[in-house]
Amino acid sequence: MNPFTIIPKLAVRPAAMLVVVGALIFAAGCGGNGNGAGGGGNGKFTTASLNGQYVISLTGIGVNQTGTASEAFSEVVVLKADGKGGLSITVDDFDQSGTSFQSPPQSGTYGINKNGTGVLQFNSSNYGITLIDDNHFYVIQGDVFATESGTGEKQDTSAFSSVPSGTFVFQAHNLSIDSRVGSMAISGGNINALEDFLTLGSSLPNAPSAITGSFGSGIDANGRGQFSLSDGSLFAAYIVNSSKFRFMFFSPSSSTLEIGQAEKQTGGPFSIASLGSNSYVFGTSGDTIANPVGIHSAGVLSTDGNGNLIGTVDWEQDTAVNSEISLQNTSFYSLDTNGRGKFNLDLSNGLSNQKIFWMVSPTRAYVLVNSSAAIEDGTFAQQQGAPFSNSSLAAQSSFVMDGFDAAYKDRSGVITPKGTGSLDWNQQANSFDTIQGGFPSSSTTSGSYQVSANGRVTVTVNNVSNAIVFYLSSSNSGFMVQEDGADIGGAFVTQASQ
Repeated sequence: MNPFTIIPKLAVRPAAMLVVVGALIFAAGCGGNGNGAGGGGNGKFTTASLNGQYVISLTGIGVNQTGTASEAFSEVVVLKADGKGGLSITVDDFDQSGTSFQSPPQSGTYGINKNGTGVLQFNSSNYGITLIDDNHFYVIQGDVFATESGTGEKQDTSAFSSVPSGTFVFQAHNLSIDSRVGSMAISGGNINALEDFLTLGSSLPNAPSAITGSFGSGIDANGRGQFSLSDGSLFAAYIVNSSKFRFMFFSPSSSTLEIGQAEKQTGGPFSIASLGSNSYVFGTSGDTIANPVGIHSAGVLSTDGNGNLIGTVDWEQDTAVNSEISLQNTSFYSLDTNGRGKFNLDLSNGLSNQKIFWMVSPTRAYVLVNSSAAIEDGTFAQQQGAPFSNSSLAAQSSFVMDGFDAAYKDRSGVITPKGTGSLDWNQQANSFDTIQGGFPSSSTTSGSYQVSANGRVTVTVNNVSNAIVFYLSSSNSGFMVQEDGADIGGAFVTQASQ
């Protein structure tokens, strides 16, 4: 039984007619049975590609529950797709204005185009979806009430029989307040964890802090359970499979916007030598003192197995662009047996930067930047396939971007690079002004790119931006930073349609 008070999220949302208007704008001018960014690209996706039970994590900004202002929010949705265009929304948990809400079960509809884009319709809202494969997708909300973005993935319902067990690496972000990354050992429902917890405006201590907690007594049919931590945090947990769960702060009496995920750790114990002589590509984003979603960063860092570090990084912070900044030879790294490490970057522009990371596996980690000017977090992955060239980038990919310029922006869609330096770009997007609301749109355009051997790619997308930088973690995936004065960034992954 759900212990939380049931409060319909939409019960006090104003002017439902505005959502209908937004839905029409979002779907206008698009082909295929799913609408959205259906005007271009290839693929074998159909409405049947989305079939099963999925969990979606989202963050964004929208009209508050009283209709009096625009405020940030976090949201987790569990839905069942029937493969025929019908949706059953079994969980819709929502944090905004210091309160947690939970909508009652509801129905909806959806459609998917051959290129993997489409539209989910529920909660009187439209959500633009872009499939990566049948089990994973990017999603944005596209209507006048709100803009938000996130990811979804299919749940393994056989994992709902018990609470998680083992050592999990976790990461969570609380918009404009704090961020944490660490490792939790879960045994018999009891939690013993080490975490690096960063509050905006402060710096991390030298060592992680110990924290304890416990899971509740079960997982329901939606994969939803709960756990609490000794710092007073109460979270709803959403099981993906036996090796992964998502979570969001959820309390009937008070709430934050903290939302995150945890994955079972493999490959330990670790050491400096564990990273070997390899390159790792990172992507991070977060909030600055001046702006929410005010920073996006990406780069490639090369280790030698002995603690030495070289590389190149890009970032945009509060509209200031820092492009292709190299590391000095005084940069170094460390890695403890429990998987906690540090990248200490001395940059050619005179700045220094420290990234705390916790290894999920020998090739991937969650990252938290140790800075008093921002709370910035993300991931890194071992780079595969270098040296790169224009021909390396030749597979249609799903992408998602978020950020802020003159308004809050979310985009999702497909990129189709040709392997020759030209590309097609198909997107569904929302631009949300805190006074005027959202302006959803969809468009198809073209562009060009130039790939460097280290995986850094300069990209022009006509009518979007002439200054986007990709960092390739492989020919099939990477991170993006828009470097034209807009604090926007994201990620992309090659599609695999069935």
